[in-house]
Amino acid sequence: MAITFTNKVATEMRHRALKIVPEAADKLRVSTFHSFGARFLRREITALGYPSHFTIFDEDDQEKLVKAIAVDEGYRKNDEIVKLTLQFIASHKCIGEYPQDIVIKRERFAQERECLRLFEIYEKRMQSMYALDFDDLLLKTIQILESFEDVRQKWLRRIDHILIDEFQDTNDVQYRLVNLLMKPSTNLYVVGDPDQTIYTWRGANQNIILDIDKKFNMETIILDQNYRSSPTILRTANRLIDNNRLRVKKDLFSYNPDIRKVKVNRALRQVDEAAWVAREIMNLQREEASVFKFRDIAVLYRANYLTLPFEKEFNRVGMPIRIFGGMRFYQRTEIKDVVAYFRLLINKKDDVSFERIINMPRRGIGDKSIETLKKEAFEKRLSLYEYVENISEYESDLKTKSITALDKMIKTIESYRLRVFENLEAFSDILRDYIVELGYFEALKDSDEEFRIENVQTLFDDMLSYIKDNPATGFEDYLQNIALTSAQDDIEDGDYISLMTVHTAKGLEFKHVFVIGLNEGIFPSLRTINEEAYLGLEEERRLCYVAFTRAKEGLYLSCSGDFSYVLNARLVPSRFFKEAGITFEARVASPESLFRSSMFGKSMGPKPPMGSAISDWQIGDKIEHATFGTGEVTDVIDKSIIEVDFESSGKKKLIANHPSIKRVDKIGGLA
Repeated sequence: MAITFTNKVATEMRHRALKIVPEAADKLRVSTFHSFGARFLRREITALGYPSHFTIFDEDDQEKLVKAIAVDEGYRKNDEIVKLTLQFIASHKCIGEYPQDIVIKRERFAQERECLRLFEIYEKRMQSMYALDFDDLLLKTIQILESFEDVRQKWLRRIDHILIDEFQDTNDVQYRLVNLLMKPSTNLYVVGDPDQTIYTWRGANQNIILDIDKKFNMETIILDQNYRSSPTILRTANRLIDNNRLRVKKDLFSYNPDIRKVKVNRALRQVDEAAWVAREIMNLQREEASVFKFRDIAVLYRANYLTLPFEKEFNRVGMPIRIFGGMRFYQRTEIKDVVAYFRLLINKKDDVSFERIINMPRRGIGDKSIETLKKEAFEKRLSLYEYVENISEYESDLKTKSITALDKMIKTIESYRLRVFENLEAFSDILRDYIVELGYFEALKDSDEEFRIENVQTLFDDMLSYIKDNPATGFEDYLQNIALTSAQDDIEDGDYISLMTVHTAKGLEFKHVFVIGLNEGIFPSLRTINEEAYLGLEEERRLCYVAFTRAKEGLYLSCSGDFSYVLNARLVPSRFFKEAGITFEARVASPESLFRSSMFGKSMGPKPPMGSAISDWQIGDKIEHATFGTGEVTDVIDKSIIEVDFESSGKKKLIANHPSIKRVDKIGGLA
């Protein structure tokens, strides 16, 4: 059994292994922890009273359920308690705790006891719908292995070797599962780099990899030869990470050719930083000529909010980009709708899916009718689907028109349930007919949103591709596969520049990497340092190390000196520059005129703004504002914004050349 951290990597590992040992095809299992848990539970969860056709809820489904619970308990769906409860559930399940395991002697935050109460309701609702969230896939597996020794022994007989990739990101729950799957003779192989532990915020425990040789009689092999990056890039990364204390000492080396130096840029503004990145990519395009590909380039950053000036610049000069970490394919509205219909073929108790599609396409069923339906189903102790399926047997307050529309929908679902499980034809074709007959395609056409129709068609293409790659699997396996996808699984081949967070880039590699926003407070993150102090700083440094070592040939590092409204301060270069042994040759202004003319188009330099035309503001200048009155300049931000302390209204940030401003007293003399 081999474990890795994304479905995409698991598939690639399996393909590579089978090229070496094709005879092992029937015995080789490569998956993520959660995929293993799902596979285990399909076979064994009946021991806990669940059917094998349980539904897997993703984060969006969880949020919808918690919002529904909050509304039932007298809150509004957007109240703060929803966010608090979701965080409370995640933080406790991450360490293996269910409501019955939690004792609150003294509240750590306001409404903690209320969060626990809503957690209890959440678990009851999940169980009534035969639904599991991602954490349940591991926790229920552990529960069965610990409670049913005969089941554990059966799985121990199947597994002689366990290999775990990216072991540094293992958390306590995952490690507990690994131990339950080991017998005295099991061979355990773990591959990991403590310098790349970047998920402690998600529960990863670095001490597991640092201390594993104390628990097991293990041989440690230090893999210090790097086959990806150039020696220059590795020397930079080594100097950076050597500042961490909690690590296994090693220095990566490489015999790859040293083609480029690490390039650095300290821009005046974020727009100049974006312009520098675009200009360097243009230079690469000229240098590499026929072998140049945009897909060889990645722009990495610590936080998603940094991308806007880069998006604008790349769009302006005509460079193709794709931003990862935003709305993922399987999370798009139309895809979630179609998948909800699919899930009802498997599980009639899935109220979240039923409520999602009850009026999609429109069936004239409003919020009031839905509340009536939920109330009546609850009184009969039935799921929404089960109640509607037999609604003729009950006295319902729903209008006849609504009952007729729902009855038609149920009959369609039931007829396709039979076709899918007869398994006489490819389920991709059956399910496409299913969605057409339900009227969903027609509704999308009426909405005049062609891209949504294309997305649904792409889902069926994806389904067909899955069938070709996995001919022995079925419809439920496909649903499980899409429920367990990650952001990296959405990354496809295409000739575009990839923009993504460093966390998303983990495990990937690119010929050229630009790490942007290397400023104090951004990278390293001020919030992380404030929350975790020195341990937080070490994790930020590991994250930066990961960013540097994504690059094979070219590493480009940049920062700006803009004013940040996020940090409410002027930006300064990250300490990571100095720690990596990088110095700036000089700080040179980067006016837009440096490359507004390019191979991509004509000059598009900004027009001079209309205003007061004052460009030499100094701290201490006295001003008169048409609305705010008299004030004194307390800060000058890149000559374009000034901070003024007004006598009557306090401090405000203003456009420096705004026509409402008049300077009445200049430092060194009157205006």
